[in-house]
Amino acid sequence: MTSRGSQDPTVLSGLTRSTVRVPMRTEDTFPNDDADVDRPGRVADLTLRDAMLVKISWIRSFLAVAERGGFGAATSKLHLSQSRVSAHISALEEMLGFALFERRVRPTALTEPGRIFADHAREALDALQDGIEAARAALRPGYGHLVVGSYPSVSAAFLPSVLACLNASHPAMSIEILEGNAASLEAALSSGAVDVAFRPLQPPVRDHRLTTRALWRESIVAVMRDDDPLAAQARVGIHDLEGRALIGNPSGSREDGGGFDLRHAAGEAADSLNIAYLTDQPSTLVSLVRAAFGIGVISQLALATTRTDGIAVREIDSPTAFRDVALFWNDQSSRNPSLDVFVDAVVRADPPEIAQRLDRNAG
Repeated sequence: MTSRGSQDPTVLSGLTRSTVRVPMRTEDTFPNDDADVDRPGRVADLTLRDAMLVKISWIRSFLAVAERGGFGAATSKLHLSQSRVSAHISALEEMLGFALFERRVRPTALTEPGRIFADHAREALDALQDGIEAARAALRPGYGHLVVGSYPSVSAAFLPSVLACLNASHPAMSIEILEGNAASLEAALSSGAVDVAFRPLQPPVRDHRLTTRALWRESIVAVMRDDDPLAAQARVGIHDLEGRALIGNPSGSREDGGGFDLRHAAGEAADSLNIAYLTDQPSTLVSLVRAAFGIGVISQLALATTRTDGIAVREIDSPTAFRDVALFWNDQSSRNPSLDVFVDAVVRADPPEIAQRLDRNAG
């Protein structure tokens, strides 16, 4: 199993796509090998812009030059000679009927038509690769590529054990991990940017197409400097936090779930608290606490991913001082055969040591 780090085109309502085709003479066709792709006059009629005429090798060369900013730089990525790369670009430009690059500037820059074509070319190659992996996965369940949405504490404290099991049972499976907060992970699920995602059950998702599998419950705790008066208490009440500068997570507006763990733990008293700072990073929250900027309120699992020397950790005396974590995916849109394999591995895995497994029917 390998790990690797990666917009859907918008079709306006009411528009239809039309393709104009004209008869193609035998002498206009391209041979299968690349030996003489630079021969001029191959397509005289510029209306023959059929995608079936485009070779993948041309597209790969085009995208490599666009990404590397020059023909010479693209050769190291493609392992082709510069003359062959130039021949691919020339053949592609001849077939398309327009220049892809502005060759009078350095580094080599895309023309406006070239920029537009590049976006579509990347999408076409990605779609082709997805199709290849899906077809292979149909024959060999667990083969293929899966994009998993996560957030730092899950990525650090839980995912490694799941990936280790998958590596042993499905070594051909490739996993890409995209991290974000609750709002961005839901957006990624809805758009199809990720196939499956870990996310707190609260705040609730807006997309009702998503399937949910509850996994575990973790405590929300208060963190403070060792010399803070609250460190002398075994537990911290919500009333103890009133009047103090508080540091919470995740970042973002209240509507997008910013500071949700803190607000959830405080319950009805949340509006009376002074939420001074919000951050997505547990290490940043602890650093702010250590520098005496306030009291931190964070999930125990997130706290376990960073150093806490000089910091006191106390339970919060509140019936809502917890975070429930679940797995989300869209059954209706996902056709990835690797999804079932991943979900099964997650459900079978033990939750983090400091978390409590939730009933399978929860959420």
